[in-house]
Amino acid sequence: MKINSKYSLWGIILGFLFFLLFPFMTPYKALASQILIFAIFAIGYDILFGYTGLLSFGHAAFFGLGAYGTGLSLIHLSIPVPLGILIGVIISILIAFPMGYLSIRSRGIYFVMVTLAFAQLIYFIAFKWRALTGGDDGLQGVPRPALGPINLDSELVLYYFILFFFIVSVMLGIRIINSPFGKTLQCLRENEDRAKSIGYNTNRFKLISFVISAFFAGLAGGLYAVLQNFVPLLTLGLDISGDIVVITLIGGMGTLYGPIMGAMAIVFLKNLLSSYINIWPLILGLLFVVSVMTFRKGVFKELKEKFLKF
Repeated sequence: MKINSKYSLWGIILGFLFFLLFPFMTPYKALASQILIFAIFAIGYDILFGYTGLLSFGHAAFFGLGAYGTGLSLIHLSIPVPLGILIGVIISILIAFPMGYLSIRSRGIYFVMVTLAFAQLIYFIAFKWRALTGGDDGLQGVPRPALGPINLDSELVLYYFILFFFIVSVMLGIRIINSPFGKTLQCLRENEDRAKSIGYNTNRFKLISFVISAFFAGLAGGLYAVLQNFVPLLTLGLDISGDIVVITLIGGMGTLYGPIMGAMAIVFLKNLLSSYINIWPLILGLLFVVSVMTFRKGVFKELKEKFLKF
């Protein structure tokens, strides 16, 4: 037990130092910020997929709603950035309740298709509502008002602003999965019928998990809008939903650290490959197939189990 505590402490210290220096290790600082944003997204998605066992192909809806909600708030209300992000998160949560309530009635592939259908509905509303969202041109001119003496126009300052939300997200994720609620979610994943038989209201737990994951997705989307000064329509697109599934699977679902590592690997690889070749989606797809067939539990989860057995 002492060994575990010792290595956990060193892991926290080294991880903190790594992320403090991370923007100086990437080709440009905005890439480090983007990686943290998708890591936040992945933490929430893993609570739904990895711990509850619900595969959603509609989570781009919450990411995009968070981005549009934040962007529109900052443009039209002239409010501080944190408050704009909060509005984006609230919008994501409000949509997640009815969407989750209707989706969790289905199981397996039917759940996947229902979430995908809802996400596509929201995508086409944003596409057609050009006066509000900018349509396929996206929402442009999202400002970054300063927070007192903190100038968010600096890419380095913005990175540390996002890092704060990342650290809070990791702490929340750990608290959730180690709570009795988190253990119940794992029970649902392993055997939902047995959970019902011992008295759990499984639909209620699944709905709460769905909303929690939407919270993280909305937070990531809001930060993405601030980072880009722009909200592209693609934030609501199927590509974003596909990316977060790939990130979670490659990293190792049901771990939290796995999706974070998956986000770092996939976002960095996508940026690197797209700079040199046009067929980078094909290469990423092949890497995904190979990794899933070779590392059934996820690349980083299996590497940890193999080399870090303490």
